[in-house]
Amino acid sequence: MKAGNVIKARNVVKAGNVIRAGNVIKAGTVDVDRRDRQKDRLCDALESVEPTAPTLCEGWDAHDLAVHLWVLKHDAVSWPGAFLPPLAAVATRRARDIRARWRYDEFVRRLRADAGSIACMPGDSLEGHRHALGEYFVHTLDVTRANDLPEATPDADLQDALWKRVQVAAPMLRWRSTPGLILRRPDGASVRVGRPAWRPGPVVTGEPGELMCWVYGRERAADVTVVVG
Repeated sequence: MKAGNVIKARNVVKAGNVIRAGNVIKAGTVDVDRRDRQKDRLCDALESVEPTAPTLCEGWDAHDLAVHLWVLKHDAVSWPGAFLPPLAAVATRRARDIRARWRYDEFVRRLRADAGSIACMPGDSLEGHRHALGEYFVHTLDVTRANDLPEATPDADLQDALWKRVQVAAPMLRWRSTPGLILRRPDGASVRVGRPAWRPGPVVTGEPGELMCWVYGRERAADVTVVVG
């Protein structure tokens, strides 16, 4: 997942006190159909824009995003480059070569025809397929929100699945940058996901889908409220 070049949420409020996290929903399972429906929504979004359309991923157009998804599913040689800086050039070169293989619409057709599983996430079934679900969900927003496209409102089941996923993703993505981070749903359910801090960290409140958007680095596109202690 490539983070967007965004640094500010829509609503930021200064406050003196931050309430410690209370209720934490334990991870359960989410079915394969939910994951695959989100993949289809992503393909719908990609099909509705030109290959040069912008996305929330810095430096990526829609064609780049389609290539990125195909790489995650099929090109194991590229995967280490996402985590090991010395191999980043290899991943970049392979992505460029892969992009030249097919037209944009062919990439999207192949993504739609693929199974919803993502090969570089082999343990995802142990998390109820929520890693892939989150990948598809955030990348759907990358397309829709960068191009002012209509969005389907996540239903309660999808929100619950994203709430479970964001609790796994946030410690990995925000451990260093946001110590003491608390994520909170509008109904009050909350969880502390940041590393311990000597003072209260920010409390980010929003629907789970919006928290996913914020945690994955799309702060300006996320409809959340950030309370800074």
